[in-house]
Amino acid sequence: MLNKCIISFILIIGLMWVLPSHAQVKKTAKTATPLPTKLDKERQFTRWSIKGGANISVIYLARNVKEKNNEPGYCGGFIYEANNFIRLSALYTRFSPINIEPTWLNVRANTFEANLEILAKFPNKKTLLYPFVGLSYNTYTGFFTGESDYLNLREYYPVNSTIKNKWLGVNFGVGLEHNFGILGLFLDYRMRVGRQEKAINIMDVCYTGGIKIRFPYGKLAKSISSTNDRFHWF
Repeated sequence: MLNKCIISFILIIGLMWVLPSHAQVKKTAKTATPLPTKLDKERQFTRWSIKGGANISVIYLARNVKEKNNEPGYCGGFIYEANNFIRLSALYTRFSPINIEPTWLNVRANTFEANLEILAKFPNKKTLLYPFVGLSYNTYTGFFTGESDYLNLREYYPVNSTIKNKWLGVNFGVGLEHNFGILGLFLDYRMRVGRQEKAINIMDVCYTGGIKIRFPYGKLAKSISSTNDRFHWF
């Protein structure tokens, strides 16, 4: 009798062990491992560009009384693209020595300027129209003869002396640009307003055209760029 009880007890324990084990066995459904999303395409160019070109300008508009008063010059500078709508530019312009005879001889003019440009893209996303505004620092050096002094400048400058002027100006203008990958062409029109003697006048009207070069997005750009940067150009 005792042996039968022991055997029955062992069978009951065995059933209690086996049945829950089978009850807990479940088929696990196969879950597909999500594939990593495709990373955004790396931009082709950095935010920095350089540009250079030539100018046609009426230097010191009120004083340049020549019949043909457009003077040539050359320029160079850089551009920083803050985002898709705003960029900053800096430009240095140097004009060849000119004579505004008979009043001024050996006139040399230079301009340093910084502008804020507002970008408007054409549907092809390669052509831009950008009105701009900024500040300029202008230098003007020339020999004042005093002859044919229609503006009565003798009140301000001694005759037969070299005059050096430095003045701050405000730039207003508009530009047009078309890009061919790394290269682009641009054309600007600008006016510079400043103080001449005791009055505020339009000091300079200038047309500028040239080439723009965008820096490719290479290893150096990757090393200094934020990993969260999602700024894209064309």
